Amino acid sequence: MTKIIKNILQKENIKQILILLISSIFICIPLLLKNIDISYDDGIQHICRLMGTYQSLQEGQTFPVIMSNFCNGFGYSWNLFYSPITAYLPLIFKLINFSFIDCIKIFMFIITFLSGITMYFFTKEVTKNKKIALISGIIYIFAPYRFTDMYLRNALAELTSFVFIPMIFQRIIWHFKTKTEKRNIINSWNYTVIFNSYSNNYVCCYNMFYISFNANKKIKREKN
Repeated sequence: MTKIIKNILQKENIKQILILLISSIFICIPLLLKNIDISYDDGIQHICRLMGTYQSLQEGQTFPVIMSNFCNGFGYSWNLFYSPITAYLPLIFKLINFSFIDCIKIFMFIITFLSGITMYFFTKEVTKNKKIALISGIIYIFAPYRFTDMYLRNALAELTSFVFIPMIFQRIIWHFKTKTEKRNIINSWNYTVIFNSYSNNYVCCYNMFYISFNANKKIKREKN
C-alpha cells in the first residue's frame, strides 16, 4: 500500500491520474441526479447498515456488530456478514453532516477512482508501459459489471472489491520477487486486509495465505 501511495505522488503519474479522475467523474455523474435510486436491491441494506453502525458507534460500541435498535429492539448482526470497511469509510462523510445516502454516493465515487488507480499501477508493473496502463485503468473503470454493481444492484461491498482485485495480483508479483520469510508474513497480512474488504474471516484468510504461499518453498527445500 505504501509503495502505491509513493507512486501516486510521483510527477510522472500525475497526468494519468488526472485522466482517471475525469473518467471517474464522468461515470459517477448519474449519482448527482435526484431521481437516481440507490436504495434499490442491495442498496437499502447498505443504507440501513450505515444507520445501524452510526447508532452503535454513538452507543459506545468500538466494533459495532449488533445493531440494537433493529428488528423491534432484538438487534441485528449486519456487520457479521459485511466487512466493516464498507461501513466505516462512508461514515467519515457523516462527520461533515452529509446524509447516509450522500455518504454512500461519495464513497462510490472514491472507490471508482481508486479502482482505476490500482489497475493502472498493476498494469504498469506488468507491462512497464504507462499508456497501456492508462488504457487498462480506463477500461476497468468503464467495465459493464461495475455499472451493474453501482446502478442496478447497488452492491457496495462488491463494488469496493474492484479496488483490491488488481492489488491482489500485484502483491502476488511482489511476493515472488522478494522471497524472505519476513516479506512472506507481511504479504500474507496484506492479502488478509484486502480480502477483509469483502468478508470478516480475516484470521482464516491469514492462515490460508501464509500456508499456501510458503508450501511451494518448503516442498522445494525438501527436494533439495
